[in-house]
Amino acid sequence: MALAMSFDRIVVVDWSAHSTPKVGTDSIWLAIDDRGSVVVENPATRAGASHRLTGIVDAAVDSTTLVGVDFSLGYPSGTARALGCAGRPWHALWTLLADSIRDDERNRNNRFEFAAACNASIGDGAGPFWGCPPSRQVEHCLTATKPDRSAGHPPEWRHVESVLRSGGRRPFSSWQLLGAGAVGSQSLLGIPVLERLRRRFPQRVDIWPFTTGLRLPPSRAGQVVVAEIWPTIVSGTGTTAAVRDARQVADVATWLRGLDRRGELRGLFEPNVAATRRSVVIDEEGWVLGVSEKNTPGERTERG
Repeated sequence: MALAMSFDRIVVVDWSAHSTPKVGTDSIWLAIDDRGSVVVENPATRAGASHRLTGIVDAAVDSTTLVGVDFSLGYPSGTARALGCAGRPWHALWTLLADSIRDDERNRNNRFEFAAACNASIGDGAGPFWGCPPSRQVEHCLTATKPDRSAGHPPEWRHVESVLRSGGRRPFSSWQLLGAGAVGSQSLLGIPVLERLRRRFPQRVDIWPFTTGLRLPPSRAGQVVVAEIWPTIVSGTGTTAAVRDARQVADVATWLRGLDRRGELRGLFEPNVAATRRSVVIDEEGWVLGVSEKNTPGERTERG
């Protein structure tokens, strides 16, 4: 007997921080699974991808949607305090990013300037953000290579990344903005898109685990749950797209749909997290769907 699915629609997003429009390899890819039928799309710009996501949410008033995004949704504990942000740490940081990041219709953005300003406000010396083209370095603030960490900086790793590292995996830090596999720039440019989505649909969009706790909230019409994912968390489910990034998002969507059909998807939203760390995970750092302090994914070594 088939089980009722938690989500009518599953959207998997592989984000990009390119500063010009781009399609193909290392660009933005969306896999949209509508009750088992998967379509893959490749918007050339973040503005186009944002418009597409807004349209998906706007049209889903009578259905439920899971949106998995491939960038960090939170920062290591103490980041909001170090930046002088008041309120719930995750939301204070999301508000800061949404109000500060500029990202136009052609992907031109101010992420390196923003990171340098954050570094300057946190303390003397470069960091914690690092990684930029040599021409974008800011003396004593933002460096192309990893600087020595200051005692006043927030931690390098979130708890979820420490869990992965303890298992021999190699996650990237939210502070690294440039380099193969780096995710920092994607977070700076992706979180404002999600915050605008939350503001536009305040009664419908949940951000796991910040607004839900470490659980899946009760299903309701029009519900959208956004969660952090890693596209290469699965080794492959048989999709055959020519571009690796397209295969990855399709594979993850197919994997999540399979779990949902078997009634196993809900368990991903309830990971094992140390009791002493649960509050900081929920209030500031976030978590990665499919990772647990026990039985962490064996295939994942780095972000795609």
